[in-house]
Amino acid sequence: MNRLLYILLISAITIAGFSMYKQNDLGHISFNFADFSFETNLVVFGAGILCCLFVLLVLIRSAKFIKTVFIYFSNKRQKHLEQKAHQALSEGLIEYAEGRFEQAEKVLLQQVKYSDNRLLVYLSAARAAQQIGAHDRRDDYLRLAHTESPTADIAIGLTKAELQLAHNQSEQALATLTQLNELSANHTYILTLLANTYKRLQDWDNLNKILPQLKKHGNLSVESFLSFEIMVCNGQLSNFAKTSLVNNKDNQALLSFWKTAPHHLKILPGVVEHYARQLVRTNAAGEAETILRVYLNDNWEESTVILYSELDVLVDNKSLEMAEGWLKDHQHNAHLLLALGKMCSSHSLWGKARSFLEASISINPMPESYLILARLLEEHMNEPIAAQECYRQGLLLLAGDCTEKVLTKNTNNFEHETPLLQIVKS
Repeated sequence: MNRLLYILLISAITIAGFSMYKQNDLGHISFNFADFSFETNLVVFGAGILCCLFVLLVLIRSAKFIKTVFIYFSNKRQKHLEQKAHQALSEGLIEYAEGRFEQAEKVLLQQVKYSDNRLLVYLSAARAAQQIGAHDRRDDYLRLAHTESPTADIAIGLTKAELQLAHNQSEQALATLTQLNELSANHTYILTLLANTYKRLQDWDNLNKILPQLKKHGNLSVESFLSFEIMVCNGQLSNFAKTSLVNNKDNQALLSFWKTAPHHLKILPGVVEHYARQLVRTNAAGEAETILRVYLNDNWEESTVILYSELDVLVDNKSLEMAEGWLKDHQHNAHLLLALGKMCSSHSLWGKARSFLEASISINPMPESYLILARLLEEHMNEPIAAQECYRQGLLLLAGDCTEKVLTKNTNNFEHETPLLQIVKS
């Protein structure tokens, strides 16, 4: 189309010029400006215009050609730099995977300004800096990542929280995760990290608040979610007991909480036993005995029986009869026999208590059983020689346990005291 216009324009000028030449009339053009004046004929003026247009066209074409050449070489250089940036990213990730974290940090940042994925570069560099303990640089890289990709708040925030947790910065991680939870409610991974952070901080009340969210959106197995529920319940029981002791108050808050606790938790031995321990802690051993006895009447658990045998409280005849009834199915349980021996002693049933204690010792000798039997023989049955033998047997048994614990402790200490390899700068 442009060529046609040029052809028509040149044709029209040529025809007009030829006509004027045949008629011997070349026309006259005059320009006056200030002291400047210019005169010529129309043919010369037209030829001058055409020359100017031609020169202008050549200049435009030349400029376009120069621009095209410049863009070509610029793109080629940019592509080369981007390839180097991709290579630096790959090499940096390999260095990180192979455990050379300081080298990984350097390689990752070599070509970062030419990278088309600066977010990944800065996040990877932050992880590398974390591994060598450069936490200030780690935070700088995270800020740069946010500057490069302001819309990637979740990815950056999760990386930040993970690194803070790895550095035991639980409070800072909690602040980060709380903000992320507000930005993206019901995010599965955020909820999981938030729950684990509350667990680490033993913030059972706030963990309890997010349990409904965690159950619905946490993508946890039934067993995993139940473990969170148990931790929350036991943690709150401990808090109520601690508050009662610190403030010198009764344990009414502890008792009230247990009444409102979910039923499916109140039938678990780990929860029942923890509640009993908190009752003993708040000087309510009698209530603890009732709780454990009622539970054992319907649910026989060895750990619960052991805890029950550790109690030393006065029980009524009905409770003693109920406990004796357990012997029908568990007559060879040493801890049950020990508990019955204590109960009979509290009712001054010395002969019966002796029989239970001796039966317990014959099944599973324990230092506590020997001690209680020795006191019984010495204080109530006037058998000092037999009592001394019980003291001796209990002491030997206790010394053997202590020796084993010392040996185990020394072994563990040796493992802990063995110096660990540390990454140092060369």
